[in-house]
Amino acid sequence: MTEPLIKSFTADAAIRGNRLVAFHASKHAAIEAASNTAVGLGVSTSTGAKAAGQVDVIQLGLAEVVAGGNLTRGARVTSDDQGRAVVVPAPAVAAATVTVFGIVQAAAVEGDIVPILVAPSAVYVPASA
Repeated sequence: MTEPLIKSFTADAAIRGNRLVAFHASKHAAIEAASNTAVGLGVSTSTGAKAAGQVDVIQLGLAEVVAGGNLTRGARVTSDDQGRAVVVPAPAVAAATVTVFGIVQAAAVEGDIVPILVAPSAVYVPASA
């Protein structure tokens, strides 16, 4: 088995375990992702971190994350407002570039801890017609 790429960051605020993590907007620090447009770092390990503590973030490879809704295997996921994994949204009124944190490896329902392949990227979601 290949080991994941894990890097430590200073947590700007408390970060729960198994949550999607993003860059802080103006500091060299990590925060719990709070939107699908947050600049993604990866997934916090199960221990999380206290504010100003060190959080280990899985940036590439297999990780476990809390599901924020129903997920199907193979779905691309982004963050909800609580750092949980949710499906990349369908086209809406306004176009947006959405952060993709990874690919779900098993089906899950809200609250489950689900394995994902962390592979950060972005996808353009056009406005609906």
